[in-house]
Amino acid sequence: MFSVQNILILMMVLFFGFTSLRFGGFGIGEIILLFFCILQLIGQRSIVLSIEKHLFSLFWISYLFVISIGYCVNRFFDINPQFVSFDYQAYIVVLFLCFTFETLFKESSFVHLYSIIRFIYFIGLAMIGVLFILFLEGYRVLFGYYITYAGSDIFSPFANDYHQFAYFVAPLPFIGLYIFTKENNFIIKILAVLGVLLSVDIGLATTSSTLVAAWILALLVLVISMITFGLKRLRDDASLLLVLLCIGSFILLFNYEKIFVIIQDFFYADSNGGSRLTIWTNAMKAWLHSPVFGLGPGSFSGEHVFDGYEAHNTFLQILTQGGVVAGFIYLLFISKLIKMTHVNLFLLCGVISLVAYGFGINDLRRTVLWFYFILFYYLSLKSKGEGS
Repeated sequence: MFSVQNILILMMVLFFGFTSLRFGGFGIGEIILLFFCILQLIGQRSIVLSIEKHLFSLFWISYLFVISIGYCVNRFFDINPQFVSFDYQAYIVVLFLCFTFETLFKESSFVHLYSIIRFIYFIGLAMIGVLFILFLEGYRVLFGYYITYAGSDIFSPFANDYHQFAYFVAPLPFIGLYIFTKENNFIIKILAVLGVLLSVDIGLATTSSTLVAAWILALLVLVISMITFGLKRLRDDASLLLVLLCIGSFILLFNYEKIFVIIQDFFYADSNGGSRLTIWTNAMKAWLHSPVFGLGPGSFSGEHVFDGYEAHNTFLQILTQGGVVAGFIYLLFISKLIKMTHVNLFLLCGVISLVAYGFGINDLRRTVLWFYFILFYYLSLKSKGEGS
């Protein structure tokens, strides 16, 4: 479980979200990513891209190509030209992340990939759990850096925006359930369940209405799937059902009022103080200025059209940047990802929680999200191989 590679990967994933610890646009997470990228490039004699093994890299190459056309359209018609280097820089970093870990994971066994997700879950939660305990004890600053959002009562350790941290937490409850079904050791099972409860509590402490809405949607998929296909397809059926009922009862009993308020806020408020419904409407209006190829990199929504804010919805952001062409490419990508992770219900729900998070925020630049996607994809791919 403990290995240099697993430790470096965990540090990378955590520091992706610790944005207040960065130097400019780069931090420890990006440095570790660069290290892994160089190692993979050195070890490759030739690079042959395929849809199955380089799904993510091909998506980003296609997306960058389409939004570049959109940028040219924007400039030619002088619709709303913007400063684009920030988006290009961020997207290229994500492209290198995808290529690096696709290259690494395609050569890895299922056992190796499972050890990575297990290490991230238990050790990552333990580290964040320590910070969470300090938060509950009233600490707001640690080593001169906030562990809350701008000194408030919102848990956001070392992150300038609580969404940047919440993306790390988003799939953890479903990862915990996945580990619960895979482990035979009773103590590990108990720790996995406790981790689910802890991750839910941490997620609620971020006050992210988007995260709660994503969890509810993923939980609905989980419940409907279990009812439809029957518990007989899952390992440890009776004990798993009992765990899910206990977790659901715990969440509803202690947090139902908070959950209701957060869901209500999802539609009528966002982190910039505006209404998501207004921002979404203006994003659609901006998209109609160039519906086929979009307007290129940049932010084209806000309280008014072209107000300089992101669409607060990944698909709408894709439409404004790359039009229906990029939107179609994204839908193909997501459908392929869901089809692959469908082999395990909990990995599927982990993906759905991350995709659903994008309903209320733009997640194209969230590096931790893309790492999770790749890890879930290859876990599913390798588990199919293990099963055969």
